[in-house]
Amino acid sequence: MDRVPDTLLLDCPGTGRTLAFGLRWFALIGSNLPALARSRGRRLRASHYVVGGAPATMAGYGRLRPRRLGGWRAGRARGNGAPFIQAAAQLYALLYPDGGHSLIRLPDGRLWLVAAQRGTVLSQTDRVFASQDEALREQAALLSQRPALPAREAEAAWAALLQAADPASRLTVLPSRWAELPLALRLFLACVGVSAVAPALWNALAPQWQAREAPAPGNADSGPPPQDPYLVLLQTTAAHVPSDLNRVMAGLGKLPIQVRGWALSRAHCLAETRQWTCSAAYVRAHPAATNQTLHALRPVGWDVSFQPMEAATLSWRIPSGQAWLADLSLPTRAQVDTELVTALQRLQPAFSAVVLAAAAPLPMPAQPAANGFVAAHSDQAGIRRRVLTLRGPLRSFVLLPGAIPVARWSRLSLEIQPQPNPGLAASTLIAELHGELYEQE
Repeated sequence: MDRVPDTLLLDCPGTGRTLAFGLRWFALIGSNLPALARSRGRRLRASHYVVGGAPATMAGYGRLRPRRLGGWRAGRARGNGAPFIQAAAQLYALLYPDGGHSLIRLPDGRLWLVAAQRGTVLSQTDRVFASQDEALREQAALLSQRPALPAREAEAAWAALLQAADPASRLTVLPSRWAELPLALRLFLACVGVSAVAPALWNALAPQWQAREAPAPGNADSGPPPQDPYLVLLQTTAAHVPSDLNRVMAGLGKLPIQVRGWALSRAHCLAETRQWTCSAAYVRAHPAATNQTLHALRPVGWDVSFQPMEAATLSWRIPSGQAWLADLSLPTRAQVDTELVTALQRLQPAFSAVVLAAAAPLPMPAQPAANGFVAAHSDQAGIRRRVLTLRGPLRSFVLLPGAIPVARWSRLSLEIQPQPNPGLAASTLIAELHGELYEQE
């Protein structure tokens, strides 16, 4: 899920209040709405949020820059908690409970599109535009979906916003998970952490202090022996275990193409340090499809976000098994050119594209020389990598883990492409895999 952009703040002259523009709005569905609102705000990396609307509940999220030393941080320093910053769109929805829309020119020259219905902000609004043409296009798109939405005069709406104040529109600072824990529990966890780290830290630093205090006679300038850069490279370069790719592909393969009127459009998984982060995009393909049905059918541990009327995104995580090159058996360049490439050539008919780039050396770490300068070990054997891209039916990828011994994957994506003539290299589920293969010189 993308992070929210920075929020535009404008002061209301003579009132001591500030209006926030350009929040991102999402519908909240569930029994514990405050917890849902905070959880989604953390995923969006927001700093503030506001919840409003009835019976439908919407949450708006923004990100305030800390550089406003005279703004929200100054208010906190005065001891009155978070300052009185109001979400302009929520305030607009409270001012016009019967609904409406406006295109308002802000004091800095930009245009702000806002709309509300039955006291709830519409998610496709609260947007700030630098171009009038773009703003008018978005307004026309809004009215094409909601032609009955009444227009509110821009100058009157702006004047009302400058004078209005409602606690229901006030932005709240998004607390971290750590801040939500009780103070006693935080102190206990801090003590546990210190007791766990302190012995290892002492064991690591004590020999250095003793060496500084009592240097060996006649050998004052000698330091620890330099590490072999080839070994350092092997110990610091990570790769995926073969079973990782199988588990990720199995997760994508279990995604239903159709579920209660929702149709799968695309999916992808990104490899991170200790896990794969995956998401799948669905669109409403039938008038009977509802957000509540998809929310109830999501697998345990998965998150779902709506956009909110016609699209939804399911997201989940898969733990990753990481290994260092030092723990694996690296093939030689000759083995890759003969055995591995031969295996890919045999699998090539099952894919629409197989691209293996030329090998490039991994940069060898430099070591400090005795005179204080950095010395590179260019005369030693190193590690090479080759970028690999494969595209074809998802079913074809189950053949890969046994053919590729050492690799670091970066992305696996899935597209839905109806095929009039399915074949060995053509299927409705088309996947694309990107990664790097490693070899030793």
